[in-house]
Amino acid sequence: MSGFEEEFMKYRHLILVISVVLFSYSTLSFLYLSTASAKTQVAPGKAIDEQVAQYNHAVKAGSPMDRCVQAGFVASAYIQAKDDANSQAWNGIRNNECQTAGLTQ
Repeated sequence: MSGFEEEFMKYRHLILVISVVLFSYSTLSFLYLSTASAKTQVAPGKAIDEQVAQYNHAVKAGSPMDRCVQAGFVASAYIQAKDDANSQAWNGIRNNECQTAGLTQ
């Protein structure tokens, strides 16, 4: 055996352990990142809830202009969530609120 082969055989187990560790790390990183992206898909529902809460606050304590603006934000949140039915419904609410505020389109 040559000197290189002897050195390789000496460190073969170390190379094998390092390879397994690196493979495990990359697999765990992939799994973590794939579950993290799944968690971000929940965010549109939370954003919608927050916008509806802001609209309800504007209805209780805001001006007609505040209600118009907040209804538009809710409609935009539904557009981002790709919920066409609710987006159209909130666009109707926004149009009514904006007319009440004296705005025309």
